[in-house]
Amino acid sequence: MIKCCLFILTIIWGWNLHSQNIDLYLTLLEKGRMDEVKENLPELLNRYPNEAGVYLLQAMVNENGDDSLIQFRNIIEKFPESEFASLAAMKIGEYLFSRGLYSQAGVQFKIVLFKYPQGDNHQRAMDLMVNSYFATGEEDSAKVALRTMKQLYPSLNYTNYNIEGLNNNPREARLIKLDPNEISSRIKSAKAKRKVMLPQKKPKPWVVQVGAFGKYENANRLKKQLQGHGFATEVHTVDSNGKRLHAVRIVRYETKESAEVIGQKIKKNFGLDFRVINNPE
Repeated sequence: MIKCCLFILTIIWGWNLHSQNIDLYLTLLEKGRMDEVKENLPELLNRYPNEAGVYLLQAMVNENGDDSLIQFRNIIEKFPESEFASLAAMKIGEYLFSRGLYSQAGVQFKIVLFKYPQGDNHQRAMDLMVNSYFATGEEDSAKVALRTMKQLYPSLNYTNYNIEGLNNNPREARLIKLDPNEISSRIKSAKAKRKVMLPQKKPKPWVVQVGAFGKYENANRLKKQLQGHGFATEVHTVDSNGKRLHAVRIVRYETKESAEVIGQKIKKNFGLDFRVINNPE
């Protein structure tokens, strides 16, 4: 009877399964009524084979944690622009945290915060990220991460971590008194150097791509964040399988090896996957 009622509602909503309809099933899961969701799942999978929300439900009712992990990752890979991709990423972090894999969990929650600015789980992701750092004794890393998050999400609650100095800006500008005579001397020296023939500029064709987004706002947000950490970052418009994407790239390097080093550093510090691309200026 419950299955019939739920599925009749789904039919009334139409052939396209909207997010609010998935929310109904998510609410049932929150209330512990997993059997009701399981009962309707085969019909949903059959009727809506291209809906990310249905596969999210399938992963959430799967009692095998390792299988669920694979299913969540498949959702992110196949439906990267779906609103349920951020929830799938969050579930991966929660699974890692529950298994005591705190280092991996911390990286995953950082991905949630960086990659999904439109998501709904920022506070919980940040709380669990900080707890992951605390569990591995990395309080300094937690402090650095929270300073960054406070720039991205100023409205979140930062008072429960008992970490001081989050409002301090280590790069605060200072006024310096300059000697006019010294300035004049430097200007003359600079003019003299202009007469010297400059060496030929070496080509730097290699770039590090760290993400491609359907929405420019998301790409621009990541670009500014990486620029804030000292990386020369640009957003390039690219075409992929007929879709227009905004690629975030760190530029430029003379060799593939030097670009690879930067990519590994980005992955370690931010948990972002990367590709090294030969893209001449």
